[in-house]
Amino acid sequence: MRRIEKVSSYQITLLIIVYKLVVTFSYIPALDSPPGNQDVWIAVLLSILYVILLCVPILFLSNRFNNYTIIEYMELMFGKFFGKIVGLFYSGVFVIFSIAFVSILVEILDSIFFPEVPTIVTASMMIASCAYIAYKGLEPIARGAEIFVPFILSVILIFPILGFKNMDFSVFLPILKDSSFVQINKGAMYFALRFSDILILAMIVPNLEKRNELNKIFLKSLFYSTLFVVVIVVASQAALGIEQAKHSNFPFFSFARLINIFDFIQRIESIFVIAWITSNIGKLSGYLYFSAKSFSQVMNKEDNKKFIVPMTLIIMFASIFFKNRRSVVGTRQPIQNILLITTLIAVLVVPLIALVIYLLRRKHFQNANNK
Repeated sequence: MRRIEKVSSYQITLLIIVYKLVVTFSYIPALDSPPGNQDVWIAVLLSILYVILLCVPILFLSNRFNNYTIIEYMELMFGKFFGKIVGLFYSGVFVIFSIAFVSILVEILDSIFFPEVPTIVTASMMIASCAYIAYKGLEPIARGAEIFVPFILSVILIFPILGFKNMDFSVFLPILKDSSFVQINKGAMYFALRFSDILILAMIVPNLEKRNELNKIFLKSLFYSTLFVVVIVVASQAALGIEQAKHSNFPFFSFARLINIFDFIQRIESIFVIAWITSNIGKLSGYLYFSAKSFSQVMNKEDNKKFIVPMTLIIMFASIFFKNRRSVVGTRQPIQNILLITTLIAVLVVPLIALVIYLLRRKHFQNANNK
């Protein structure tokens, strides 16, 4: 019998935190969302409530069927035929998000750090590293989180302290004067729809050492990651100004480049780059692993490793194709809308339908989790 990899609640909390932070760490899409002014941080904090409401169905099902991944219990809900279709949909979701992440990562590397290096070389190096980590399995990914995530979070906290003299907090005044109730809530809902990483949590439940701590992991990761997002947003806006931060492709990196300690410690943004690349590799490795795992479960295969190489090639060439056709960061529409709609369907719509099916056929499923 194949050994089930086990991970701790602490490890998974760290993973979900950094997974949520990666995009904000890169280009802060929250700055473009309503209200689009000095009150963005309020919308980000309010998004906690909307994320909880959005994730209620998937959390309920994952707690009820904690011996199964989301791919497996969706097949229980929808039956074998339609369950396979739903499973393929979720597998595709992991691939789509992986392609988006690689496209963003490669675009930033090409435009800032390695402009003379061909895209295929940059993408190959990054995705090959991620494929190797994914091939090693879930436990190494989780152990790596214990080592690298505290470093990444420390960088996010320390940089605003080091760059404090470059900040002007008066840009946040007057609070709520230029924002309506509708705008704040619209921005909060927009930001909440970016919490697609609940799908990772729904895939990882059977591997938890303490499955009854699923809700605790969710709430901790949501709360702490949102606070770190607020730190990044506030630091970027205070240092660059509201409008410049909004129109900058990489505002937190631009803020990091302003840091100059006692006029002799400069170029400290190299530490930022290390943390940023590490966080991206960690997230891409996780999504690549779960892309392969989801496809293996749809195909009823025990070993997901044979799917990693095909997934790697698909993600790499697709990301290069989309990146070369248009700027992912510079022209965020309609790509962002596609990702948001995909998240809405995957996180809320499908689990809500499955929850209704479960409630209607509760007796039929009462022994499913005890097999």
